[in-house]
Amino acid sequence: MKKRLIDIYPPHSRNITPSQEEPSVSDNGGSKRAALAVFLILLFAAPPVFFHFFFAKAQIEIWPQITKLRMEEQIIARVRVFEEEKELTQLFPSSGKKLKEEKAHGAIRVYNQNSTLPQTLIASTRFISEDGKLFRLQTTALVPVGFLDVQVVAAEAGPEYNIGSSNFSLPGLVGSPMYTKIYGKSLEAMSGGAKYEVAVVTKEDIAEAKDQLAETLKTQAIESLLAKIPPQFQVLEHSLSSIILADNSLVKPGAELDQFTYKAKVKVAISGFHKEDADLLAFQALENYLKQNQAINEETLSFSYKVAEGASDRSDGEGVIPITAHIEVDQYEKVEKERLLERMAGATVEEFRQIMKEYPFLAKAQFSLWPFWFSRVPQDSKRVHIDVHLTSW
Repeated sequence: MKKRLIDIYPPHSRNITPSQEEPSVSDNGGSKRAALAVFLILLFAAPPVFFHFFFAKAQIEIWPQITKLRMEEQIIARVRVFEEEKELTQLFPSSGKKLKEEKAHGAIRVYNQNSTLPQTLIASTRFISEDGKLFRLQTTALVPVGFLDVQVVAAEAGPEYNIGSSNFSLPGLVGSPMYTKIYGKSLEAMSGGAKYEVAVVTKEDIAEAKDQLAETLKTQAIESLLAKIPPQFQVLEHSLSSIILADNSLVKPGAELDQFTYKAKVKVAISGFHKEDADLLAFQALENYLKQNQAINEETLSFSYKVAEGASDRSDGEGVIPITAHIEVDQYEKVEKERLLERMAGATVEEFRQIMKEYPFLAKAQFSLWPFWFSRVPQDSKRVHIDVHLTSW
């Protein structure tokens, strides 16, 4: 059968004249057959009355006015400190540059054709090659009659001094008889002369390596730490701390290296509290705040926490700390179903509207009857069902 739906808000008038004619039944004080006949007459001649007493039902639906309750409550939480350490040695590039200059060097055979006396040549004595390259004697030498091999080094750095075998004169003997009697000759090419740029470790490189490695270790330690914290704990905002336990560069500024190593060890710590315990305290505070006629929709309940203003969220060990609980929930006024059922028994549409006006905290209310031709709520409360909706309508 079709269900009759009656929307109460906004109210509107209806002229409802329920058919309630009482059937005329004669009592012959008789037999079972007579009683059955009377029952059948009632069943077929007066179905509205029959259904009303045995099958009539009513469905009442109400939507309370919902308000968003926001409140703060200070509670005391037991704090636990979680810690993690990380250690790492890492390569870093050198950013400094240095011009490297090296002088060519080699051996010269010095000939002494003075037939009577050896010749002393002091350190830095000059030797000039056939193409004008100047070399100097590295250490003082006593050249005997005949020859002596000595070590020389170029006067300037550069690859242009890496000359091949050459004859050498001694400009310091110019103008003396010894100039033509003492001379030199290289039997092999000079080598080692060069000019090139090399990478150098700077103080800034070492400082930057320290910062980068510390940050890398901190990030790794935090990720590892958070993964280990039990899910029932909530960490406190701003409670994270980190310290460098050890750091060391294995080189000094000025080292000629393309890369250098840096080693560091970092510890991070963060404070947290057992969220279920905090939720319980916050819920108790919420219950104490609500008035007797107020209720909440627990499906919309949420808690968030921060360290109470003026309190430190850092701790060196186990302890307690004041935190502020932020509570949000949908709130509404309670509907006393039993009282409403009593008042609704046998009510017409218009009476239902008048009753609902006594509940100004309701956003909407409506009821439906079955069978659809009835206009009154059944007297039996067991045949009336009340639904309270806490969602939008």
